[in-house]
Amino acid sequence: MILLCFQLLGSQLVAQQLYEGRVVDAKTGSGIPFVNIGVPALGAGTVSNEEGQYRLTLKTGDHTILFSSIGYERLELPLLDLINGSEIKLNPKTKVLDEVVINPSRYVNEVLLGHKLNQKGNSIGFSGKLLGTEIGAHIKVKNETLLKSAHFMVNFIGADSLLFRVNIYDFSKGKLGDKLNAENIAIKAPQRKGTFNVNLEPYDILVKEDVLLSLEWIQGINNEGLMFRSKKGTGTNLYSRRTSFAPFKKIADEINFAPKLKIGFYLIGTEKG
Repeated sequence: MILLCFQLLGSQLVAQQLYEGRVVDAKTGSGIPFVNIGVPALGAGTVSNEEGQYRLTLKTGDHTILFSSIGYERLELPLLDLINGSEIKLNPKTKVLDEVVINPSRYVNEVLLGHKLNQKGNSIGFSGKLLGTEIGAHIKVKNETLLKSAHFMVNFIGADSLLFRVNIYDFSKGKLGDKLNAENIAIKAPQRKGTFNVNLEPYDILVKEDVLLSLEWIQGINNEGLMFRSKKGTGTNLYSRRTSFAPFKKIADEINFAPKLKIGFYLIGTEKG
């Protein structure tokens, strides 16, 4: 077995400052959980906790901070607005989309999308220390499919208090697009190795083109990590990003001499009959 543990946290930056604050709903004043916060240009970011509170260490400079959460309008602020630790208010999205009615009876042929690996094989997973770190798999979609469940094959668990968010992104033509899940899907790390199963039926997620299925670390102390099953092959489906708003990158392109691996992430759904 080859154990690959990629360090997604870069070298320590000098002249850094800690910024602390809280992200709240502009209408209700309630804290917004698990908001993505960061600076794309620096590849630095974090995620707010369940009460909307956050801690973000940044290199000093003239930066623009981004705040993004499902169901809210995206916000951009100058770094100076974070200095006093004031509340950051996000406005709920008010745009009304055309209602899409999905008739499950029209989707009858069950399919497995992605890679269900039978052997324990190699391991790969989280080793960075930044909230918002994601690891994901490019999953090919041939036909219109209503998703029923997501599955993550675990080889090793180093902690029992980690919280993750399941994200499904449009990934047509190999480019990252919008999230297809309209709600947060937060899940605790499993208590044992094996297949980690997530029910997607309540979310009515319909996919027509390729997607990126990812797990995003949003809470807990990642001392030893969570390692997933993978398999060497001629190609790779493996992508990662080091924190909120950092770019997704194909791991095989980022690490010299890394073997080409397919990670054991897969979806089960029903195709339109």
